[in-house]
Amino acid sequence: MTNQSFIIYDGPSLIDGKPIVAIAQIKSNNRKTGNLVQTWILNATVDPITASRTGQDESICGTCPHKGTPSNKDSGWAKDRTCYVNLLFAPNGIYKAYKRGSYPVAQGHEAIRAIGLLRGVRLGSYGDPMAVPEYIWRSLTSGAEFVTAYTHGKNSMPDLIMTSADNEAQAYDAWDKGERTFRVVSHVDALIKGKEILCPASEEAGARTQCAACKLCGGNSIKAKSVAIVAHGASKRKAKELVQ
Repeated sequence: MTNQSFIIYDGPSLIDGKPIVAIAQIKSNNRKTGNLVQTWILNATVDPITASRTGQDESICGTCPHKGTPSNKDSGWAKDRTCYVNLLFAPNGIYKAYKRGSYPVAQGHEAIRAIGLLRGVRLGSYGDPMAVPEYIWRSLTSGAEFVTAYTHGKNSMPDLIMTSADNEAQAYDAWDKGERTFRVVSHVDALIKGKEILCPASEEAGARTQCAACKLCGGNSIKAKSVAIVAHGASKRKAKELVQ
């Protein structure tokens, strides 16, 4: 493929019915994940920063607690936003390119399948995979080597997607349903022994690998314990300062 990014879905959000777009980026230099196919789920009518600030990111984030709450500011993003994705970079740039008409459409199963063929695929590099119809993800991952994915919504694809948990109660609820979880914890000692392991790509684990090599966050396609990562407040504060 000569193009580096493709529109794989442009239609109503399954969360609130408003227009969204999903764009698959074939190559990535993300230091943590490695060179995976990245997928960006964006509000199709407003830029990601404005969407965050005004609450219009619900179309692609649902009720995720890390998206923060709408603010009354004229700039910047949502109040108390703790999502690790810096909207100033990839999401904002990809949205602008989308509005310029820079991305061709991958139409149909075979075209979408070809994007992920024999590759590692990350569902929802930004945005919740549950906003996009399942058949899109099934096509994209049908020939993939492996998948990494997370949702804060009702997990309809636990075979591929990790359930994001924000506390022990949510984690145990997901485990009772047979789902694997990815949980943000306050410190290493908060891991639940016998149930969770520390993300091998995290600083606390020595950043000894990338997602492209680890492959643990693929839902029930991986027979392993659930995964947890330590939150970093300082990095979150710095991200928020960038848009003041």
